[in-house]
Amino acid sequence: MKMKKINQVTLKSSKGRKLASAKRKKRDLSKITTEEFLEQNFEGDSDTDSDNDNSNKNIGDENYEHIESDSGESNLDPVTHKKSLMKLKDTDPEFYKYLKENDKNLLDFKISDNEDDNSSISDNDNRHIPDENLEIASDDSDFQPEEVENDSKKITMQLLKTWQQEIQTDKSLVSIKRAVEAFHAALNSVAVSSDTNTQYKVEGSAIFNGVMQLCILHLPDAFKRFLKLDPKSQEACKSKRFGKIRGILKLYLSDLLILLQSVTSPSILQVLLKHLRQMLPYMQSFSSLTKPLLRILLKFWSTGEEIVRVVAFINILRIATSYKDSTLEKLLKTMYIKYVQNTKFVSPNTLPGINFMRHSLVEIYLFDHNLSYSHAFLYIRQLAIHLRNAITLKKKENFQAVYNWQYINSLHFWTELITKLKNNSILRSLLYPLVQIIIGTIKVCPTVQYYPLRFHCINMLITISKETGTFIPILPFLLEILDSYDFNKKHKTVSMKPIPFICILRMSKSQLMENGFKDSVIGTIYQLILQYAANESYKVYFPDMCIPCIIQLKAFLKKCHVAAYCKKMKQLLTMIEENRKYIENERAKLTIDLKNTVEITNWENRMKTGTAIAKFYASWIKFHESQQLKLLNKTEEELNIPVVRKLKKRTLDEQNTEDSEEESELEFRIKGTETEPETEMSSNKTKKLIKKKKKKIISNIDDDLPKENTDIVQDISDWD
Repeated sequence: MKMKKINQVTLKSSKGRKLASAKRKKRDLSKITTEEFLEQNFEGDSDTDSDNDNSNKNIGDENYEHIESDSGESNLDPVTHKKSLMKLKDTDPEFYKYLKENDKNLLDFKISDNEDDNSSISDNDNRHIPDENLEIASDDSDFQPEEVENDSKKITMQLLKTWQQEIQTDKSLVSIKRAVEAFHAALNSVAVSSDTNTQYKVEGSAIFNGVMQLCILHLPDAFKRFLKLDPKSQEACKSKRFGKIRGILKLYLSDLLILLQSVTSPSILQVLLKHLRQMLPYMQSFSSLTKPLLRILLKFWSTGEEIVRVVAFINILRIATSYKDSTLEKLLKTMYIKYVQNTKFVSPNTLPGINFMRHSLVEIYLFDHNLSYSHAFLYIRQLAIHLRNAITLKKKENFQAVYNWQYINSLHFWTELITKLKNNSILRSLLYPLVQIIIGTIKVCPTVQYYPLRFHCINMLITISKETGTFIPILPFLLEILDSYDFNKKHKTVSMKPIPFICILRMSKSQLMENGFKDSVIGTIYQLILQYAANESYKVYFPDMCIPCIIQLKAFLKKCHVAAYCKKMKQLLTMIEENRKYIENERAKLTIDLKNTVEITNWENRMKTGTAIAKFYASWIKFHESQQLKLLNKTEEELNIPVVRKLKKRTLDEQNTEDSEEESELEFRIKGTETEPETEMSSNKTKKLIKKKKKKIISNIDDDLPKENTDIVQDISDWD
């Protein structure tokens, strides 16, 4: 075999080392790692020289070294190399004999006479040919995870059925460990994870769902069966077998938290949260998992769907009772901040979620009154500081820090918390500063635009007065509106849609010009005075308290010329006067010592169920709340509220071609003549009456139509 280039080989001087190296067995290249192989055989240039596999193995032995230049050329020519090999026959006959028996190609090579010492060799003859069984990895192999597909066992539906039967009866750790590892493999199949060395392989959505179902339905009972938990304590760490299952249990709980963060479907979240509630007794043994778990649950509690919120709060409540000393203080602060952050905007869609958050947060604060007092004091004090800055500094940013939904909803929360306390609670001492903050909020800007905000604050004061039995002068804030606002002023626009103040704090200028605004203000004043009078109707001081109210209501009736408003206020005045006379007559029958508070309280309790105004309010509020729910739940189309359009004068041809549109406009005009807009016309009698009115109006339609560039809705009284 002709060789154009051969690596220079230098003989070791020590004979003993040569013999030991000669007797050493040849290494199997199939057992050499990729890194080791590259270090031994590819240290020089990419064109490493060798004759064949056998010569390469001997050259790689410890008796020889590759001595190459930077360019990959040999330092000695082939003739010199041939002579150095032949000297072995005299200097080391035993080693020469070994080479002759095992590697003849190294000794018996031929040199072409036509070749120069400096001639280059061809690429094909100089290419290294590795062993057939040797697989060299690519350069990217260092950055790729090792494939373990051959080592992973594929899960099938039949295998899942077998596991499901075994886990229900097996009391050992085998079935539990198998299910947890399958759950971990299923999670890795859909999530980006660094842990790819899993025992099982999950492919397909059906197998994934089967693994989830196996763990969610059967693992809680399997853990109980293995640990033999005490039904009373339910503490896993006290079980003698807990050490055997600790690692598996922590792996499953960690994977469950990862799955909760990845799922977005409300129905799936509901199932997972219910399963989490079963696993909470085991979570107590791993304090490192409590903080991330609470972070996930608080997110669902504040921003999730309705059912998800409820189930998440049940888990939070369970954690708060189990880890009261370590987590309750953190929960009080975090949940209040979450509540304030998510009450920035109030609408009919967000209002139920805000109310749920407020009610549930009150339950958490009622766990420990002493701990809650420190938080309540700081947060109420912060509200007072914002109010003081708004009153004293009188800047826009300070004013906006008070007149917003977050501030009002915070007052709503503290109002509800204090009204649910008992008299001996330490939190009751915060009642007076809270009432002063609410009254101060009303007085910051007592303008017409902020009447809705005033009504929210008055509603809170009425609730505090009723639940705590504290007298609060509320009527002046309501009677002030009747005295200051001119309800006789004609409105510029007609709004057939009502304006519920429940989701409004500030009225726009366009809304102030609508008739719906005045209707809503009168209706709200009527409701709040009636509610306050019903709450105080059995008090011994009611006849004296209501005298200013009676005087101002009579003054309002004298100056108000709107029949609908006068009708409501007159009805309210009549009920207050009747109740005043009733209490005066009952009070005159007995001689009551004003210093004897016990006797006064007993008398008031006897009169509590007998007042007519309280009975009327109880029946009226049920109807009013049902109407409010309809307004909040139904859209404009469901309410069937007619929209008044601007009419244009038409020619005779347009009238003949658009009869249907004319009839619809006429129908709106007829509805406008009624005192209240009709939302449904189901009876045949009303339809017949409308047809008769249409026939009468058609004859005079040209005279009745408005001129161009005029607005038909300037005043609804013009239609009469």
